Amino acid sequence: MALVWLSRHMSAGWYGRYQSFWVQWQVLHVVACLGLPTLVLTYPAALVNGLVQGTSRQQAATVAGWWVVVAGGLTAVQWLTNSLFAPWQAGAFLLLSVPVAVLEAYALLGRQFRPVALISVAYAGIFGLSHALLVGQVLSSTQLMYWLLLGNGLRLGALAQLARRQYPAAAGPVAWHTVRSLWFHTALNEVVQVLFRWVDKFALNFLLPAALFALYFNGTLDVPFLPLLLGAAGSALLLHFGQPDLPDAARLATLKTAATVLGRVVFPLFFFLILFRAELFGVVFAHRYDAAVPLFLVSSLVIPLRAYNFTALLQHKGCGRIITIGAVLDLLLALGLMYPLYRLLGLAGVALAFVVSTYCQAGFYLVHTARLLAVRWYDLLPWRSWAGQFAGFGLGFLLLHLLLSHFFTQQVVLLSAGVATCLLIVVSLRRLRRQQSTSP
Repeated sequence: MALVWLSRHMSAGWYGRYQSFWVQWQVLHVVACLGLPTLVLTYPAALVNGLVQGTSRQQAATVAGWWVVVAGGLTAVQWLTNSLFAPWQAGAFLLLSVPVAVLEAYALLGRQFRPVALISVAYAGIFGLSHALLVGQVLSSTQLMYWLLLGNGLRLGALAQLARRQYPAAAGPVAWHTVRSLWFHTALNEVVQVLFRWVDKFALNFLLPAALFALYFNGTLDVPFLPLLLGAAGSALLLHFGQPDLPDAARLATLKTAATVLGRVVFPLFFFLILFRAELFGVVFAHRYDAAVPLFLVSSLVIPLRAYNFTALLQHKGCGRIITIGAVLDLLLALGLMYPLYRLLGLAGVALAFVVSTYCQAGFYLVHTARLLAVRWYDLLPWRSWAGQFAGFGLGFLLLHLLLSHFFTQQVVLLSAGVATCLLIVVSLRRLRRQQSTSP
């Protein structure tokens, strides 16, 4: 909502500077987190509590010092790039966000799903309200960040209360060197993955004029909730895989079931975004970013991969080295393709480089997961379900676009297609649930 409001009502130059901050924050936030949120979700609660008990003051001070150093780096970048926000505000926002991420993962490990959801909704409300006031010229950029700092501070306090309630005093201490290898690979992989997602934007926000960067950012933006959906599915899979005495065959069956369910969400969204892209940019962004439509088309080609979690089983098995190698190769391939494809296709070539390397990375992870489980790589995927979903949704949305665009305006076309997409996803998921409940 904030992205749409700002794109429609603020100048492209201001919007480009605003998104530059968030790109820099995304990269440095993961660098500061050191893979701790994912590490917390990887191990059983008893082991995590033991690690907390086994943490010495020197170790805690070292981690906290690292957070301060990275926050200082973000502060310096804001000062050098003439940011919309006061440099100290940016550093403080990062410094609050890191323990929030760790404590949120800890609360999820304790299956405190409802309190975490309520805290997240409350923070989203503060975020949305503050941006509405900004667009209404009630708040300035600096005052907006004060609101976000307040929201993050309240979220940190609430999550800390959940952590105190969840932590058992009787757990035995566990030394950190027992998880050092997986921790290292988890942290490195997360940094590489975020660099892969943001390195083009991170570099271009320093190289392009703010208005042109705004065009590239909107054209290559991820569908807002798809990464969140995949992240939630991945966290749920890790929690399920951690159950004792669960055979690998059951884990693989769960992974394929999750992919079937995700396909019923991801594929309709993919065809909706691909076929209705012109209407989407015309209506949502008031034709201010129509030049970004070709970029959006290219970057959207990666969406079908969101229907599968390629690293869940590798992570559960402690294969951090394989995950890291795949992430590094992915990033190197994308960087190697960026310049030649940019010379050939312009900014769309930069987006295409990351699409190609993502598909190569998915294949790399499939091959190594198949070796780990001693199965054929194509047995890891629900091909039959996906093929039916892809063909059915693709044909249906193509006919829907031809019909609607022939008779109605862009606004009516987009609204009708959006409603049809939501209804289709809901009906499809309900049918799947009914089928699974009646199957033996």
